[in-house]
Amino acid sequence: MADIVEIKRQLIDRADAVAAHLLPAGKRAGHEWVVGSLDGERGKSLCVCITGNKAGVWSDFATGEGGDLIDLWRQVRRIDLPATLAEASAWLGIEAPAITRPMQRTYTRPPSPKCTVPINRVLAYLTEDRNIPAGVLEVFRIGEDGSRIVFPFLLPDGALALAKVRDAEDGARPKPTAKDCEPVLFGWQAMPPNAREVVITEGEIDALSWHAYGFNALSVPFGGGGGAKQQWIENEYDRLARFERIYIATDMDGPGDEAAREIASRLGLHRCLRVKMPFKDGNACLVEGVSREVMAQCVRDARHFDVPSLRKPSDFAASVVNLFWPREGARVGYRTPYASIGDDLLFRPAEVTIWTGESGHGKSQILSDCAVDWVRQGSRLALSSLEMVPAQSLKRMCKQVVGTDRPTQEAVTAALTWLDRGLIVYELTGKQKVDALLDVFDYARSRYGCDQFIIDSLMRLGIAGDDYNGQESVIFRIVDWAVTNAVHVHLVAHSRKGERERRTPGIEDIKGAMELGGNAFNVLSVWRDRQREDVVNKATTEQERRALYAEKPGVLLNVAKQRNGDFEGKVGLWFDQATYRYRSARDPETWRRQYLPTNWSEEAA
Repeated sequence: MADIVEIKRQLIDRADAVAAHLLPAGKRAGHEWVVGSLDGERGKSLCVCITGNKAGVWSDFATGEGGDLIDLWRQVRRIDLPATLAEASAWLGIEAPAITRPMQRTYTRPPSPKCTVPINRVLAYLTEDRNIPAGVLEVFRIGEDGSRIVFPFLLPDGALALAKVRDAEDGARPKPTAKDCEPVLFGWQAMPPNAREVVITEGEIDALSWHAYGFNALSVPFGGGGGAKQQWIENEYDRLARFERIYIATDMDGPGDEAAREIASRLGLHRCLRVKMPFKDGNACLVEGVSREVMAQCVRDARHFDVPSLRKPSDFAASVVNLFWPREGARVGYRTPYASIGDDLLFRPAEVTIWTGESGHGKSQILSDCAVDWVRQGSRLALSSLEMVPAQSLKRMCKQVVGTDRPTQEAVTAALTWLDRGLIVYELTGKQKVDALLDVFDYARSRYGCDQFIIDSLMRLGIAGDDYNGQESVIFRIVDWAVTNAVHVHLVAHSRKGERERRTPGIEDIKGAMELGGNAFNVLSVWRDRQREDVVNKATTEQERRALYAEKPGVLLNVAKQRNGDFEGKVGLWFDQATYRYRSARDPETWRRQYLPTNWSEEAA
């Protein structure tokens, strides 16, 4: 589903058709559509501008009402804003991409908190220590459980999705009352159904404070920072589509800034603005006596997030230091699961890696083995396997997750549920234009927070093998998109045939335009030693076969290029046909790689 800004733009582009659709009894008069009223009878009191700079603006001169086409749609249909956007999207033909998880996620609904209306310690703390008006507590349905504050996270339909409690004292941390609840925003119970602007804060009490200042406010559920802290966006993405302006008022510190950028990058830089406050957060402003006029000015002064500009080298000090000495919890990039490579090869944000090799040499298979481990490392991946239907891709991944050739039905379900934490699958198999595919990836990045994307393969992007200009255009487009969105894209590309099959392919062996390898940040090639496989297969005893197999790796992974790393070279890998896993010389226990909880074992699976 598109956000309100995109829906509004498309409605304006078709303003004449929208007016005729909503008010069919009207008629065109120059650059306007005229009708009697919102009820649609004939007349001239209500005018809708359908051309020019004011297209989409309407006024009812009899009542003084007016607005844009979204307001017109809502009032003519007599429905609320979310229903209006859903109807308008359907009329415009806007549909969400066909992206799914391997298994549907489910959440636990917490029991209703045992609490009362605040009358004792909670009331005193919030109204006297935190300056929150008692009426605000009532609107947000704040509860009291002894000396603990109860924050109910209610959905717009009134359902309780999450509840948090914290002691009524400074510095106390709020905690969920139940496990596995749906992470959603706090404050929907106080949100007017037709509001089109919202302030997003970093804490529940900050949301109460902004409401006290007269602004519609919601709070993130798990504080500042990026990554997993902001995974609530996946569940709130559609509900937040109604807001034309999203003012991000997270804390005035590092984690607050990180959260603000993560939220804005996923909800849309075009409608998100950063609010700068005179104190750390909304409640600190309220406690310090900052006036409503000053806070309103902060909102008016909110700015869109910075675009790249010319900077001094010292402006990048923190980023450069982090590359040498990563701060605790910071991630420079994702690793392969092979100990012989370790940190020598990292898949960093804002990069593109090309995986190449002859057909049947295992490039997609190794990439799948790595992808499973990236889920364990905390990545969220979007997989577009245009050459293989999703079920086949997931079959291979199930073997790699469980670590056995034929996992039981229970093990398959467990493996797919485990993959849910970090894998999104694009269902299309066949050909897809690169711009259309990147539109799907935009959605996966925005809604699900995906930070790695797999395209398998280049030949399915609708470009002829001899169309070098088209291939050059595609790689430029993919690189630009990866850099702009600070994500990593893995692109599978075949290598040329011929004598090269007897050696590990390099950059020059990628099939197609030379710009493919030249513009990729990393180039990895995969080569199977088929002659070695023949020797192993001709062994007369199982003992001899095992000895020959262990003697020398049958697969070479060639790091032919790594623009932002220091390592280039070949690493030998052993392939296990039963599990579709690979291991390196420093991975004697790789076959026992554990992804599922410890109660699952390869023997039990």
